[in-house]
Amino acid sequence: MSIPTAYAPPMTASFNSIAERGEVHANHAGSVVVDKSRMATETSKTHSTRRAEADAEVASSFVSLLRDGRYRTSIRPPDVQVPPHSTVALWYAQLDSAFKSEVFSAWAKKQGLDTRYLTLIPARGEIKGYVDGRPKTFYLSDDSGWADVSRTLLAVGRVFAPEHGQAVRYPGSGQGGVSMTLVAQFYKEPDLFDGAQVSVRLKQLTDNPGFTLDERHLSTHSDAALAAHRQALGDEANRHSLLSALSALVDDADGRIDLEQINVPIDPRSALFDREPSKTVSLARMLTLEGYKMPANSAQAHALALALSFDLAPRAPGVDEGGVRHIGQGLSSTSLRKMAKLVRAQTGPDTTSGPGAGSLLSRLISHLPDNLRKAMADYPAIALDQLLRTPEAQRLGSLIQEVLKVIDTPTSAIESLGAALVQELDPGLAKSRFNLAGYNLYGADNAGASSADIVKRFTTHLAGRIGNEGAAVAARLLLSAAAPEFLVKNIPPNLVYGSHTWTNFCIEVSRIEQQVPGAAANMTFSQVMAFGNTPPVSIEGEDQLAFAARDPILAWGIANRVIDASPTQTYSDAQAEQAQQILNKQQKELRWASNAMQTPPPTRRELALAELKRVFPEVDPTLEVMQQTSVKHKPLSLLDIYMTGPIQPDYWMSTDEQRFPYERLKSRLSELTPDINKVFAAKFQEYRKVQETAWAIQFKYQLSLLPMADRLRIGQSDVSFFEVSRAYTKNGPCTSGLFTPRECLPPTPTAQELEALKGRHGLLMKVVEPDGSVSAYSYFPAEGKIVKEDGFPGRRIDLDDRSYFGGGSEGYIPGLPHAYAQYGVTDKTRDPPAPDGEKQGDYFSVKSGALAHAAGGYFTKDYGALQKEAAGVTEIEKGRAYDEKLKGFFLSLVPFYDGVQDAIKGDIGGAVFNLGFDILGFVIPGANAARKATKAGKGVLNVIKSGVVAGIGASVGYTDSVDIAKNLNKGARAGYRDVKYLAEQGHDVLSRLRGHYGSYDVTKIYKEGDVVKGFFYAAENNVWQPAVAIFKKGAWYAYNVVTKTPFGVQLAQFGAVSSLHS
Repeated sequence: MSIPTAYAPPMTASFNSIAERGEVHANHAGSVVVDKSRMATETSKTHSTRRAEADAEVASSFVSLLRDGRYRTSIRPPDVQVPPHSTVALWYAQLDSAFKSEVFSAWAKKQGLDTRYLTLIPARGEIKGYVDGRPKTFYLSDDSGWADVSRTLLAVGRVFAPEHGQAVRYPGSGQGGVSMTLVAQFYKEPDLFDGAQVSVRLKQLTDNPGFTLDERHLSTHSDAALAAHRQALGDEANRHSLLSALSALVDDADGRIDLEQINVPIDPRSALFDREPSKTVSLARMLTLEGYKMPANSAQAHALALALSFDLAPRAPGVDEGGVRHIGQGLSSTSLRKMAKLVRAQTGPDTTSGPGAGSLLSRLISHLPDNLRKAMADYPAIALDQLLRTPEAQRLGSLIQEVLKVIDTPTSAIESLGAALVQELDPGLAKSRFNLAGYNLYGADNAGASSADIVKRFTTHLAGRIGNEGAAVAARLLLSAAAPEFLVKNIPPNLVYGSHTWTNFCIEVSRIEQQVPGAAANMTFSQVMAFGNTPPVSIEGEDQLAFAARDPILAWGIANRVIDASPTQTYSDAQAEQAQQILNKQQKELRWASNAMQTPPPTRRELALAELKRVFPEVDPTLEVMQQTSVKHKPLSLLDIYMTGPIQPDYWMSTDEQRFPYERLKSRLSELTPDINKVFAAKFQEYRKVQETAWAIQFKYQLSLLPMADRLRIGQSDVSFFEVSRAYTKNGPCTSGLFTPRECLPPTPTAQELEALKGRHGLLMKVVEPDGSVSAYSYFPAEGKIVKEDGFPGRRIDLDDRSYFGGGSEGYIPGLPHAYAQYGVTDKTRDPPAPDGEKQGDYFSVKSGALAHAAGGYFTKDYGALQKEAAGVTEIEKGRAYDEKLKGFFLSLVPFYDGVQDAIKGDIGGAVFNLGFDILGFVIPGANAARKATKAGKGVLNVIKSGVVAGIGASVGYTDSVDIAKNLNKGARAGYRDVKYLAEQGHDVLSRLRGHYGSYDVTKIYKEGDVVKGFFYAAENNVWQPAVAIFKKGAWYAYNVVTKTPFGVQLAQFGAVSSLHS
């Protein structure tokens, strides 16, 4: 496809110079020191006059184009001439600066994106362009990294194209103007192609020249908003400089790095420049200013750069969409009572009957359009977004916000209403995933179930309480408050609760939610796991990691029967640590199996070559210069001869003694291992045993993921394995005469045909319980699953056998009978009861180990064909009888051979498709994560989840072994009752919080917008909790250091602890 040529060259310098000069007068600083107030007033008037005059010129130019009307038939809209000091020009300068930023430019270069032809669609968070001459769209949900670099660009873009169906085409004409379409969108003008609307608008502009914005858009187009965007661009530039500096670090001779010797530029537009007004600072100083951990070597520095490359802030719930941030955890019982009283007063009595009638949720649902109400069950995310943002919802949310004294932000009314809805659905202070509105998401009955299935069951539970119509929306709302892992997008359908993968995933979601509440629902599974491949960047991050690990590990222990479920949902540190220990043990074993499956088999050639190189390091044994002394033939290599069998020294000669001096070498032939074929045979048997163990581990793992009822049944039953074969459908030879009926002899399939009828990609498991009940399960290793079948061998069984033959439909005949041949002997072992505190779980059970041994043997029993492939064929052996076609047939009988070969070659795509490394629960993140991890020093094949807790791992100085109990009594999230301890150690506690902010000083007078660290009093728990807080309208509120926004209710007695120092 050809690239369109309608675009003009990039913009001239006029807009850039405006952005660089920073002519955004909200932060303007004068240089005159005499009579500053008068000069500032005069300057302000001058700027206001010049701005008004410039804006009037823009409006006049726009009216001329509108009246002319030729824009309706042009290929692209004409430009409106915009004076440099006009409002739209100043904003366009910021847009231009965002497109030309190093952050966006570097990302575009990595993607191969042609920046001459771009279309930004802010309402959808997309950007379109050309890669290698072909159109390509980048989405916030893909793995390109667009979501990590687009925050500021999309924010500025929304000023020009906020609505669905609107876009920003970039670059512009470069003639000092701005597209007529963009000007119209900027000023919220009517449809330029609607003749009636244009006529009305022309009359309005004639009567009242100039653009006017409604009150709703005054703040988004204000100088203050422009200044905020400008600062965001500066902050973004600083972040890029920091990442570049960290990524470029190299260890010295001692394996260390000197952060003081590296200077990093500070963008003058940034907030950091206000605190540190200099052109550059040392890398060490910048890390300190930003509150990040100090890396000790280049590996840690690269890991830190990888972690900082993820931008969580834009994933936060927004004004128009993205769910809701849960603030209920900060409310006291008194606040909850006030809120409930207000809600009752606002909703009033309801005369209808049925579940949920008269509830706040049902009242809000009644304000939704009928078409959306009908689709709520299928689209709960869209429904919830609209339900929380209707005028009635916003009105009620604002009232609740006022009563609770929640900080006023663009989303605070939504958050206040969300808290009221959650409280109505699940009364009480704490919200737990183990008891959410009376339902245990992580109950034993849900073990082995997918996320979608658990949400469906939860929704059904809620339907009995609030009715069918609002159940799905209620479920989503409650999950956002207590179990956001269920709201992440694109969770693989085969990922089940009870797997170590789900545990890791939940830990990463918790890490994200602690940093940016509500963000996980706006991320994909791949993005969450890619984030999980990064280490904590601060001491608070380490505390968050410890906190994040506890509940998911406890849930894993319950699902795997390592710990018993508690009716009160309370668990001890000892139980949590026991579950963690067994989980670590399982993952270590699974990692070994994963590595074993990726290990290629030894080949006769590589063993022979290594042995020849050991004895004759000075020559090349692959040179084809060897010939028999008595017979002339095509020359062979010494390697070929040695692979074929023991070498007879005097039987051979070299045709080129200069390149290969055989006469001089043959006296040392006795130093070689006499028969390399015996060595190869022994090595291959070792390999086969390793593979047998690896496939046994795979079986144990899949068995542990079955629903608990199935595991209990199998653990106490007699179990037999069966090989499944298709029926032979061909007829034997038939004869018929003129006066004799047609007769066919019985079929006589060949041995090769019978082998081809065996379903080697699966194994049928027959389970006979003590009472005689029988059930059957199909095990498919390549698909990573065990499926319970309808029926069992010996009686009717409706078996879809395609997965037994690799998943294809070739040869599949529905309803065709099968033959079942038992493999091995029936296992009659039973799992003995384990004492409390010593349970190892189903994965490590006696029964599981016995069955796994049989399964591993079955899937490696045909490795003889693979051994022949690994042995290869020498030139000498080619002269002997050797049926290559037959060898290829038997090689095809080795299960998963293609997938194993893909893995050996490093073909990730092929390996995932054919074999799938996720069969052992190790997730391969998306391409973006692989790219980032490669930059951090990890190979693509190693970008697979490992360890209980995500992170770069011990190789760069961080550990995967997390103390999940320590957070109960110390750390950035802990609560403290001992005021005396805080008076003495408070500074050390606050230093764990992320961000380079000072501690609260009781002697200081704080001004609007000041941010500090301190303690506030949580009356419900009677503890003092550390927090970063911002001073707003005479009170202190919690402050999110990632999104740079305040949230929640006023912090009680903030800073009171500090008075104890004075």
